[in-house]
Amino acid sequence: MKEIIQQKCVEFIHQVLNEVTKEELLQLDELETQIKRHSDSFIMDVLSHYLECVDEQIREDKAERKKQGLSVERKEDKREILTTFGSLKYLRTYYKDVKNQKHIYPVDQVAGLEGYERVSLNVSAALVNRAAEVSYQKSSKHITGGHVTRQTVKNKLRKVNRFKESPLRENKQVKTLYLVADEDHVALQDGKNTIVPLIVVYEGKEKISKGRYRCVNARYFGRYGIKTEELWYEVLDWIDQTYCYEKIEQIYIHGDGASWIKKGLEIIMKSKFVLDKYHIHKAVLRGTGAQPEFRDDIRQAIQAADKDMFTGNIQNLLLNATDQKEAKRIYELERYILHNWDGIEIKIKEDCGGCCAEGQVSHTLSERLSSRPMGWSREGLKKMVDVRIYIANKNRVEPEDLRKQVKQEPYVVQAIQRAKKKIGQIDPDRIGNIAVMQTGKVTPLYKWLKNIQKAEPYTS
Repeated sequence: MKEIIQQKCVEFIHQVLNEVTKEELLQLDELETQIKRHSDSFIMDVLSHYLECVDEQIREDKAERKKQGLSVERKEDKREILTTFGSLKYLRTYYKDVKNQKHIYPVDQVAGLEGYERVSLNVSAALVNRAAEVSYQKSSKHITGGHVTRQTVKNKLRKVNRFKESPLRENKQVKTLYLVADEDHVALQDGKNTIVPLIVVYEGKEKISKGRYRCVNARYFGRYGIKTEELWYEVLDWIDQTYCYEKIEQIYIHGDGASWIKKGLEIIMKSKFVLDKYHIHKAVLRGTGAQPEFRDDIRQAIQAADKDMFTGNIQNLLLNATDQKEAKRIYELERYILHNWDGIEIKIKEDCGGCCAEGQVSHTLSERLSSRPMGWSREGLKKMVDVRIYIANKNRVEPEDLRKQVKQEPYVVQAIQRAKKKIGQIDPDRIGNIAVMQTGKVTPLYKWLKNIQKAEPYTS
């Protein structure tokens, strides 16, 4: 087996040299394409022979197999798996496990593959990351050229393990923290609607260009399928781990005044509620829809936190209302504003910062969950929310986030070690047979090949 791998190494170097030294003048992109093709093929060959080498070591260790109760049922069963380098094909041995009364492919354990898997964990992670932005079908097309089904992408998403949010920097000292809380309204497959809460913690805003600002050190929190109270406790724990809570003087919670948002005031110490500008504007538009001439006066009253001026304008609106529907909308505006009056007054009394709740929800959740007509299963929605939040926090789904922890049997570990030792005996001096090494000219290519020749062999 080691001779085969060694020969593949030599063939790969020859292929690269042939591409570089062709008489035809190739531009960089053309060379890049050709060499990558050879490189991917070479990697597939090495991986295939490595797995087959491990399989061979397991099969030849008859004493250990007998001890484990394994008997050979079939040899050279084909397996094909889609990887980031292309389609990996290898042969393996099928065993009957007498002790556990089942049939197994031990080398599939080495590859970390379950019986029905058709894509590697690297490809699976790439599919999930892309599916967080586009549909399952488009994710398959972008990552695998459409070689896997949308159901496969969906299955990969559902296998993602729960992410753990780590602190930005432990015991960081700040005087003020800002929280934005809002929710996205998402359609389910059963025809019902549900909400997905979102909370963003940040240290303030900084200007990046005219009319554009970004939240400083923003951290996103969102879950589906749990009580919002639990989400607030997650936020509290993270703040406590990241910042020196004793040094925090004030925390402002911006939102639309929903009961689940105000619940945060009970959980997040040193917090005050601020009614966000977007929902004020939305409520005023609805309440003054039939009488827009009162709109500016209503806004001025709210901006000045002048309750008498506000209620006076409400009475004028009601006097001029033409029907019960209009009156109902006016009463709703009055109730909404007065119920959240403390959240309006605070803007006059304190520098509580601005709010970007609607934009945060749109960018973080709605873009994928509700901006297009679709219905989510509860399980799929839960996983997608986890992934979207994780990516919003500048992370990527990695293979380990999908890996199922399986303890390797001792006989498999021993077979891996023997296979690595065997492969590690490959003689790099075979590279010396290449013509470029015999010319005596110290070219960049010569140096590159010489470094390969001097490289230490792998030892386990």
